[in-house]
Amino acid sequence: MLNGLNPLFLLIPLYILAPAVLIVLCQRLQLLDKIGVVVLSFGLGIALALTGLIPEESAIKAVQEDISSVSVALALSLLVFSMDIPTALKTSGNTLKSLGLALFSVILVSMVAAIFFAPHLPEIWQIAGMSVGAYTGGGPNMAAIKTAINGDTDIFTDMLTYDILLSAIFVVFIITLAKPIFSKFLLPFKEPESVHETNSFDHLADESANSYRSLANVKLIPKTLVALVLSALIVGISVGLSGLLSGSMAQAFTIIAITTLGVCASFVPFIRALPNSYPLGMYLILIFCFTTGSMIDITVFTELKVTLFAYIGTILIGSLILQAILCRMFKIDVDTFLITASAAVMSVPFIPVIAGALKNRYVLVPGFAAAIIGYILGNYLGIMVAWSVKALV
Repeated sequence: MLNGLNPLFLLIPLYILAPAVLIVLCQRLQLLDKIGVVVLSFGLGIALALTGLIPEESAIKAVQEDISSVSVALALSLLVFSMDIPTALKTSGNTLKSLGLALFSVILVSMVAAIFFAPHLPEIWQIAGMSVGAYTGGGPNMAAIKTAINGDTDIFTDMLTYDILLSAIFVVFIITLAKPIFSKFLLPFKEPESVHETNSFDHLADESANSYRSLANVKLIPKTLVALVLSALIVGISVGLSGLLSGSMAQAFTIIAITTLGVCASFVPFIRALPNSYPLGMYLILIFCFTTGSMIDITVFTELKVTLFAYIGTILIGSLILQAILCRMFKIDVDTFLITASAAVMSVPFIPVIAGALKNRYVLVPGFAAAIIGYILGNYLGIMVAWSVKALV
């Protein structure tokens, strides 16, 4: 165990710097880079937890909670600063309709399934809300909603673990069997007569460790600090305004306010042009993943919580099937269906992977747009579902 006079002096730098070490290793070892620095950060945190080196003290737990909450709060604005929202809306086309069906499917399946799983999962309202955040936006949304509704940390870490496993299975299915299966009853994709190419989302497409290199660029440090200060300012304003409310309402308002102010800030050309806002936001997500992983209970692996695993699996499978049926009704083609389903369930960097597997470059930019819109809406939808399920059950 870390039995020094104050283990916090060791833990805090460890949480902040460990992701940087992983990034360097991924840049040098292609195999690690293929696994992904996000997965590795969470995995390293789990490995640290399994060693038993971290003292089980309330003070340590409180610091871990603070680091995870602050890192997510700062990341939310940074991740949207560089997003060109008008371009995302203009390039969405028919994709927007399909995304709407995807979001509706996730919400409906999660709420209906919550009613049936409620007797077996006491905190089903938290699980439903965080699941909707994850599968309409992404991992950061799930983390944000956890903070907004004051979600149970043990439930969250279990969900994060199962989400990684089930999401990996989902991606493999989408890039291998999904198109042959769904092509049997969905329309084929038709190439558009004119395609407006844009590089507005190029910085979002790179999931490799090389995408973090710019953070080490000394010339960009001043503007990177500006982005960080602006994000901190948004967090400060949001927290200040939330003080007018109380309890879980205040926490939910904080996350919604951060998301909204971040989106509004992205319309300012100067802010949108700030370099490193996105990679810095992702680095904070790595800190969050490592910290959260280190808080995990080993029994999450030795004692699989079948009911929780089944609920999350039901959302993924059920929403995909329901969206496919709705896409058939609304005459949406198979490629658009698959790219929007992936945009909802996965995150922006996975869009090029799916588009490449579909061998369809025309769905790339609309896919980015769908993932961005889903990310923006994820916090709102997740919190709405959490409160709705809590009222229903």
